[in-house]
Amino acid sequence: MKCPVDKTELKEQEYERAVVVDSCSSCQGMWLDKWELKAIQANKGNYYQEELEKFPDLVNKSYRLALEKQRPLLNCPKCAENNDNIQMERREHGYCSQIMIDVCPQCQGIWLDQGEVQALEIFFEQSHMDDKEIKTGFFHSLWFMLNK
Repeated sequence: MKCPVDKTELKEQEYERAVVVDSCSSCQGMWLDKWELKAIQANKGNYYQEELEKFPDLVNKSYRLALEKQRPLLNCPKCAENNDNIQMERREHGYCSQIMIDVCPQCQGIWLDQGEVQALEIFFEQSHMDDKEIKTGFFHSLWFMLNK
């Protein structure tokens, strides 16, 4: 499978001993099949306590979010293996994460740019530190969005 950003061949790599992902050695992005993000978030491989304690820079996040929305859409690398030219949709993950992810409407796979998987883990942990009920709703919302 080829990277949707720079067409480098993706290589399988174990992430946090939870799941094998396809990653790009050039741009550091990674491809997740539709169930793999849930497996990563369920795993407690990394603890982001230091990052969780930092005050969020909301202005900088909003600016980066606006830039992300303007970026050209990517083609799905998994569907491209079957000669399907499927453009991925760019969506904000979760309710208010300000993290844009690329989701394939056909195979439901997810492309994450460099640093986005860590940002998603931090968002998940920060948003759901004490409230298991919200945590469950968060995943239901994500799966609902991905399976529209």
